[in-house]
Amino acid sequence: MIRASVLVGACLFGLAACKSQPSRPLPPENYEVAAADPAKVQQIKSDAVRALLDQGQYYAALAHIEDQKRAVPDSPDLIYLEAEARRHLRQRVQAEALYKRLMGGPLEGKAWHGLGLLTAPNDLEAAIRSLRNAANRLPTDVEIRNDLGYALMEAGRYTEALPELSTAAELAPAQLKSRNNLIILMLLTGNQAGADQMAKQAGATPETVKQLRNQAQAIRSQQLSRGSRSPA
Repeated sequence: MIRASVLVGACLFGLAACKSQPSRPLPPENYEVAAADPAKVQQIKSDAVRALLDQGQYYAALAHIEDQKRAVPDSPDLIYLEAEARRHLRQRVQAEALYKRLMGGPLEGKAWHGLGLLTAPNDLEAAIRSLRNAANRLPTDVEIRNDLGYALMEAGRYTEALPELSTAAELAPAQLKSRNNLIILMLLTGNQAGADQMAKQAGATPETVKQLRNQAQAIRSQQLSRGSRSPA
């Protein structure tokens, strides 16, 4: 998938083990003391939910969202955060409905991204379409470009995957995911020299290189399996 992976760096969709997101400190419980402005109070509360999501505490995040919805039931930010929590909890129907509520609004790009991640385990091509919609709306979003590139790579569409992963890598040079995904792409296309050079420049350890090779082999196996299941 955009599947659960043990690889540090080659990440996408549900690759929870690979998402090296910065940890957000939980804000103080006394929000009103921390910020007297109601809008700032709401932002602090939303940041608390994001911190819980980063830490994988999805049920706790939902509890905080339910509490906040009493004051702002139609907040696009809360709708998006709830969709994210339910996606991680594999509550597909609920998450999809929430993402669709955001269409036509300020978070439409994020909603298309979420739909792409949600769809990927069952329909890779549909996921790619959703991720393209997300990238069209948020062209500088590193996670979206990386996820789109990885999905294209999984689908065997290597020529299309290259500019997406390259864009993500150039937008965030310090991020490991896109760089490692580019190495995997080189391995899949037989560019061993390019993969070795990039790994050397990045200072990748032998263990990391081994993991990247294993990931490339896993993607190849998935592609062959999908091909064998396709109707003649």
